[in-house]
Amino acid sequence: MIEVLPAPEYVAAFRISGTLHSADYDTLIPAIEAKLEDNEQIGVLADMTDFDHMTPGALLRDLGYAISKLGEYHRFKRAAVVADKRWIETTTKLADKLFPRIEMRVFHAGELEEAMRWVAGFPAT
Repeated sequence: MIEVLPAPEYVAAFRISGTLHSADYDTLIPAIEAKLEDNEQIGVLADMTDFDHMTPGALLRDLGYAISKLGEYHRFKRAAVVADKRWIETTTKLADKLFPRIEMRVFHAGELEEAMRWVAGFPAT
């Protein structure tokens, strides 16, 4: 399940919990696209504290959207992930190395406010 969280106008923030399904991207993608429409660069925050797993269909939607944005990765300034699962932390750290133009940082349960401050803490353009 995806819930859009309140955030500054140039931050797309979500709470991802339980099992992520393909249809959940019908909420996530338009929310990110709306932020990109109004801002040259954005931050993305994902609170994955209660995330369990994703279906194969959700994985395909995720990969498809990521591929569609390849030429726009410079517009994603920062990404904050809130999670306590080791595999999510490891994946985020790997992605940080693979996509050096996007600053990525992992926060732990209870650090949502700190994560929001950090992800929003770049000069808006």
